[in-house]
Amino acid sequence: MKLIRFLYKFLIILVLIISVILSLNVYGIEFVNPYIFLKFEYVKTYPNIKFYEDVLPLQDGLAVIYRGKIGIVSKSAIKWVNIAYQNHKGFSDGNIAVAYVEEGKYLHIITNSGQKDILYPVPIKSVKVKNSRVLVHIADNDDNYLICYDKNQNIIFSAKFKEKVIDYDLTDNFAAALLKSTDTNDIAISYIDKRGVYMSKVLPPSFSNSKRFFIIDNHILIWNGRVIDVYDLDLKKKQRTFKFGTQPKPAVGNPDILVGKDEILVYNKLTKRFLLKNIEPFDWIYASSDKIVLSKGNDVILYSLNLNKIKLLKVSSFGFVKAVLSQDKLYYIFSDRIECYQERW
Repeated sequence: MKLIRFLYKFLIILVLIISVILSLNVYGIEFVNPYIFLKFEYVKTYPNIKFYEDVLPLQDGLAVIYRGKIGIVSKSAIKWVNIAYQNHKGFSDGNIAVAYVEEGKYLHIITNSGQKDILYPVPIKSVKVKNSRVLVHIADNDDNYLICYDKNQNIIFSAKFKEKVIDYDLTDNFAAALLKSTDTNDIAISYIDKRGVYMSKVLPPSFSNSKRFFIIDNHILIWNGRVIDVYDLDLKKKQRTFKFGTQPKPAVGNPDILVGKDEILVYNKLTKRFLLKNIEPFDWIYASSDKIVLSKGNDVILYSLNLNKIKLLKVSSFGFVKAVLSQDKLYYIFSDRIECYQERW
């Protein structure tokens, strides 16, 4: 009986210790990293993909932007849809993807079930994707439009502006745009939802150098060419400043991660804090809801969202280009094929 009680207490204490250690991972303190047990098991090869413009993660698959057509990669095969032109820009939030030609008039919204196309009468300036929603900026002469769609191409809301749109972003419930008056050069912010533009206000001169604009959780981030300033949603109180010398872009697969030339800024929704880290040079970067993958030559480097390096994978096969995360799958993109690997513990 004494031995049984001892073993019982020992197991309880061991479980508590492991639970505490693993809980600290949430806060970036990684004494023991659970990812040491992570492996990727080969699943399938998609052959004969010899040229492509981009590869974007989808829910349960990939979108392949491929000279003159778009391919949707599912568990069993790849389905091709013909399009009329090349040189697409693309982006994905990990669930849905978009492809478009900058200053062109066609937008392609891509999900794992298919593709829908939208033709505009005026040119597309840029597109953002977040939370399975698509926000499109189109413009003609002095008129700027922001149109928000769900993944089925239904319009959620839209707005028209006479001011120049510096940048914009969206959340689950609304979008916001940073604007510059063509007459006075004043900087303003407008908030848009199903009611249209429901609030606008002119900002102080300190915002005159604003160049990029992001909404992450309940924060607005503005890059002025040197630093990223973190504000509340009303742009009244500056909360943090991060040195960010290169233009930040949302990471493909997870737009709440901002990426520069050799910098990454992430937001931990559990701890409610931002974390900036300088990392080794990389050629490509993708992210998911819990991991970041960098590709450099034939090296594939995985990071946690605490920006701790968790795995280094070497790709020995010839023709490797980059690695793409899509939920629990890791895809190796080669010059003539795509290989799929399933996350295993």
